[in-house]
Amino acid sequence: AKEILNAAKEALMSEELIVETADKVEEYLKGVKRISTGSKALDDLLAGGVPCRSITTLAGPFATGKTQICFQLAANTINEGLYVGWVETEPGTFTPHRIKEIAEKRGMKYDPTKILVVRAEKITTPAQQLLAYEAIWKKCRENDLPLGLLVVDSFSAKLRSHYIGRETLSPRSQEIGRHIGVLELIAAERNAAIVLTAQVMGIPDAGAQLESRMRFGAPQRPYGGEYFLHSSTYILFLTQVASDVWEATLVDAPNLPRNKARFRITERGVEDI
Repeated sequence: AKEILNAAKEALMSEELIVETADKVEEYLKGVKRISTGSKALDDLLAGGVPCRSITTLAGPFATGKTQICFQLAANTINEGLYVGWVETEPGTFTPHRIKEIAEKRGMKYDPTKILVVRAEKITTPAQQLLAYEAIWKKCRENDLPLGLLVVDSFSAKLRSHYIGRETLSPRSQEIGRHIGVLELIAAERNAAIVLTAQVMGIPDAGAQLESRMRFGAPQRPYGGEYFLHSSTYILFLTQVASDVWEATLVDAPNLPRNKARFRITERGVEDI
């Protein structure tokens, strides 16, 4: 048994695990593609747009632009000739005509066959949500489709309805870990951007609200706990600050400072003020 294990380790080390120097990593990072959000201010906040090979989370209360940003990212991805994967977990939230409207208003190419969708009617549990990622991944691999973007809207909806009560926090974290693991593999293999939208939860305690305001710029926090926050490479917290003005706070990023950007959402999609 030890011989078999050692042989397996040697094979893994030689084929999968490669030790690199920092300059090689820097070269790799320079080659990371980015998808424009449609707003220069928002792109600048992310050093050029939403990065591929990473997980970006858009968190915020209801009607703060999370899905609209995803529609804009989808339109920009299709315009580049790449495919978009879309996992809908809340019925009626995915509206392809909105992507088409954004593309037409901006004079971009639009091809509905480049959007691979798993509709909410097919997803009733977190386990089925996980299978939805794998189904899109499998279709791209079998047909050699260039996946540029995978959206999960919303990542937290089915987790929230399935894991109720404090006694479920541990299995919830384990389930989130399985989801993130698969999404990270898809991002790396397909050179795709993974974008998750996350619901928020209210905080009744005044002291905890103050902490949340410091961390996220709002009295709520993203649903999913600390494990989920650690799993996202980039976290944007969205708020609506006026009738036609939205604000994004870059809460966490490995290479960027905390900052804010304001933008508008119009019939043309996401735009600068």
